[in-house]
Amino acid sequence: MITEDVDRRRQDLAEMLDAAHDAIFVSDLEGRITFWNRGAAALYGHARETAMGGDPDVLLATRYPAEIAAIKAQLIETGHWEGELTRTTAAGETVVVDGRWTLRRDAAGTPIEVLETGRDVTAARKAALDLKYSEYRYSNVFRAMAVSFWELDFNGLGEVLADLQAKGMTDVRAYVAEHPEVIRRMIEVSRVVDVNDKSVALFGAPREDLLGSVSRFWPRSSERVFAESVFAALERRHSYEAEARFCKADGTEFDALFTTCYPRDGVKRGTVLVGIVDISDRLAAQDALRKAEADLAHAARVSTLGELTASIAHEVNQPLAAIVTNGEAGLRWINRAEPDLEEARAAMGRMIVEGQRASDIISRIRALASNKDPQRAPVALNAAIEDAALLLKRELAAHDVRLILALSPDVGEVLGDRVQLQQVVINLAMNGIQAMAGRDGARDLTLSTRRADDRVVLEVADTGPGVAARDAQVLFKAFHSTKATGMGMGLSISKSIVEAHGGVIAAETAQDGGALFRVVLPAA
Repeated sequence: MITEDVDRRRQDLAEMLDAAHDAIFVSDLEGRITFWNRGAAALYGHARETAMGGDPDVLLATRYPAEIAAIKAQLIETGHWEGELTRTTAAGETVVVDGRWTLRRDAAGTPIEVLETGRDVTAARKAALDLKYSEYRYSNVFRAMAVSFWELDFNGLGEVLADLQAKGMTDVRAYVAEHPEVIRRMIEVSRVVDVNDKSVALFGAPREDLLGSVSRFWPRSSERVFAESVFAALERRHSYEAEARFCKADGTEFDALFTTCYPRDGVKRGTVLVGIVDISDRLAAQDALRKAEADLAHAARVSTLGELTASIAHEVNQPLAAIVTNGEAGLRWINRAEPDLEEARAAMGRMIVEGQRASDIISRIRALASNKDPQRAPVALNAAIEDAALLLKRELAAHDVRLILALSPDVGEVLGDRVQLQQVVINLAMNGIQAMAGRDGARDLTLSTRRADDRVVLEVADTGPGVAARDAQVLFKAFHSTKATGMGMGLSISKSIVEAHGGVIAAETAQDGGALFRVVLPAA
C-alpha cells in the first residue's frame, strides 16, 4: 500500500511538472535525462522520446556562465544554483535560459538527481542589451554633440504648480500673466542634473559648477521663454523652440536658440532635455546682412539721384537760363520808359537772383552726378559676387529660380567701389529673375566670371525670353523699362557704375535663349 501511494504521488507530481509552462527536466548524477516535460519540449524542440536518456549538455550544447566544476561544487554544498545558460535548440537557434537547479537527495542524504527549471529570457535579455546599448549610445551622443545639452529635473516645478492648483489656480497662463514673479520661482526650483562637454565649453565653467538651480544662467529678459516652455509641456506638446538669452558663468550674456523635448520616459522621471545653440555669430551676420542691404539701398538711391539729375538738369537748365535772359531784357526795357521803375527793378532783380541760383544748383548737381568718381580700392570680384548672391536668396526662392555660380578662380581683383559693383550684380540678377517670372520650364540664373588678358568679364545669363531687337538699343537708357511696373532705372544705374569704373556693359540674347548681360572691367 505504501509503495502504491508513493508511486501515485510521484505520478501526480510528474503530471504537475509536465503541465507547467516552464521548461523542466530531471537528470541523474551521471548526466542522463530521466524526466522531460512538455515545456522543455516546446522550448528546446526535442521530443520527450528523443531527450530521455540523453546528456543535456550534449543535447543542448549548453554554455555555462562559469566553470562547470565550480557550479556543481556549489550545488553539492548548498543544494541550489541559478544562473543564465546559453543553449541551442533542435532548430539551431540560440536561446538564453534563466536556469534554477535543485539537488535531490535520498533518505540517507546522498545526492541522486538534479531538477532544472528553466525560463526563456532570450527576448528579455536582448531587450536589456538593446536598452543598455541605447543608453550607451545616448550617453555618447549627449556627451559628444556640438550642441549644449542640459538634463533638467523639473520635479520641483511640478510641486510649485501643484501648490498653486491647490490654492485655486485653474488657468496657468492667466495666473502667470497676473503674477509674473512666479516664473522666477519656477526657474529657481528647476535643477540641472547633467550637462555635456559642449555646455562646459559654452558656459565657461566645470561640469560640477553647472549643476544645481538653472536660475544662475537664465536672465530675466528670457523669463517669458521659460514660461512658454512650461506651457508647452502642460499642453503635451512634443517640443518647444525659441530664441533666448543666457548668462555664462562670468555673467556675460549671449543669444541662443533654446529647444526642449518632452519624451514620455523623461516626463515619468520628471526630467526634460534642453538644447542650447549659440547663435550670436548668426545674429551678427544677420546684422551685417541688414547693414549691407541698407548700404546697397543707399547706393541705389544715390545712383538713382545721380541718374535723375543728369537727365533732368539738361532739360531744366535751358528754361532757367531763358528766365535769366528774359529778366535781364525786361529790366532794360522797363528802365527805358516811364513805368514804375523801382518796383519793376526790384521784381526783375529777384527774378535774376532766383533764376541764377536755380541754374547754379542744377549745374552743381549735374557736375556731381557726371564727374563723381567711386571710391577706389582693390575688390575681390568673386567674393563680392558671392556676398551679393546671399542677398538674392529670398527672391530666388520666391520665383523658383536656381542660382548657378560659375566663378573662375583666376579672376583676381578689380579696382573700384565694392558696394557699387554689388549693386550692378544685384540689378542685373534681379532683372533676370523678374524676366523669368511665371515662365514654364527651367529657371536658371547663371553668374559667371573669367579673365581675359588685362580685363575681367562678368556675365549674368537667364533662361527668360531674351532681349528683343527693338529693346537692344534703348535698354540702358533712363526710364526705359520692359516691365509694366518698372521704373527703368536699374540698367541705367548699372551702366553708369560700370562706366565710372572704366568698363563697358552690353546685352544680347544668349545662344540657348534668355538674356545675357556682359560686364567688362579692367583688372586691378
